[in-house]
Amino acid sequence: MSNEEEKIAKFKIKPQSPCKRWKTKKLGKNEYWTPNSLLSNETPSSPFFCDMFPKHIERMRENKRREKTIGETIETYKDVIELLGNKPIGDYTNIDGRYYRNSLLKTPKNRKRVKRYRDKNIHELMSLDFPPSDKMSFENQSKLISRMTSCWNFFVDEYPEYVSENVFKSQSIRVNPVKRKDRRGEFTEDDIHLIFNHRTYLPAIFDSPYGKKIQYPYYWVPILGIFTGCRLEELCMMRVKDIIKEKDIWVYSIREEGEYGDEKTTVKNPYSERDIPLSSVLVDTLGFVRYVDYVKKQGKERVFWELTKVKDRFSHNFGRFFNERYLKQIGLKNGGRKLSFHSMRHSIETHLTNQNVNPRYIDFLQGHSQKGIGGSVYMKGIQPEVLLKECVEKIDWGVDWETLKVKWN
Repeated sequence: MSNEEEKIAKFKIKPQSPCKRWKTKKLGKNEYWTPNSLLSNETPSSPFFCDMFPKHIERMRENKRREKTIGETIETYKDVIELLGNKPIGDYTNIDGRYYRNSLLKTPKNRKRVKRYRDKNIHELMSLDFPPSDKMSFENQSKLISRMTSCWNFFVDEYPEYVSENVFKSQSIRVNPVKRKDRRGEFTEDDIHLIFNHRTYLPAIFDSPYGKKIQYPYYWVPILGIFTGCRLEELCMMRVKDIIKEKDIWVYSIREEGEYGDEKTTVKNPYSERDIPLSSVLVDTLGFVRYVDYVKKQGKERVFWELTKVKDRFSHNFGRFFNERYLKQIGLKNGGRKLSFHSMRHSIETHLTNQNVNPRYIDFLQGHSQKGIGGSVYMKGIQPEVLLKECVEKIDWGVDWETLKVKWN
């Protein structure tokens, strides 16, 4: 094997790749995974993919996409080069697109983190017989295909002299192979009674060796989740200044703040910026507002200041506690049901729908995109007192919350 072939093998690039060697940099705002030289002196029919995908990344930054999303997108482009080779963008064909889509069916999830898979290249992984539980989810497959489709749409629009069609887009409709009953579920009312049973809930938090450093975030976040329908990160990033009083109603005001690329708080989409009225259970029975004031007097900026940021998320440690330890401890993850903290959002939606609550109130509460002009314009300024009366105060799980009161001060 020649020196050049050894360099190619080192980076697990297929031999037909034109890249002689690659340098890997920590992904900063102006850093990319780029080639230093080419194997061939032939003039390509169009620029190579490795030279062109940074242009799409710049467009993503112009559109203020999350740095985390950009980093994941770059990893996807690297995987495509590893799988299909680094070719001129005009040389990729519909056959390449089909091969890429089909490869996702044969590639295990989390392949770069799982010890069994992380040292193997993508071609070696595709030949493995891995268990169905390790299969990449339909949602992740769709996300990866969407990234490549978006990139090629950019090439079609900006460089029609090189690319005339989107070869990564499938003309057929992809159908989720997982039966609806087997998809990520929701908690039943019996589940919720089990989760918030004071005999299991409180000891799991305050008597656990895992909870010595992080207790009150683990106590408050699930209770807030089952009354607000918030996404997990929306709760874990909460700041003391976000709990405010509007017209005698306490609300959690969710806003995105900070410069692009250095946001202090983030939201999923524009509709996620909203004011959520706090239930009387939170305010009067459990004293959450008083707890926030207590944290504020300690000079803390964030309500759950004990939660450190891991992989750009404050929710990382809480997710491990609730999803991987507590739900298993009380037996909710032992029967094959796909349950997690996110299941609370589905539970609230079903709970309120069964009480004939206006669907737009439910969407607003949960920060869903509103359907149609009426939703996106007229529902944007919904008043807290209306949402409290017509929606939030109708959330009643039949739990005796008095038994969960703790002396946090």
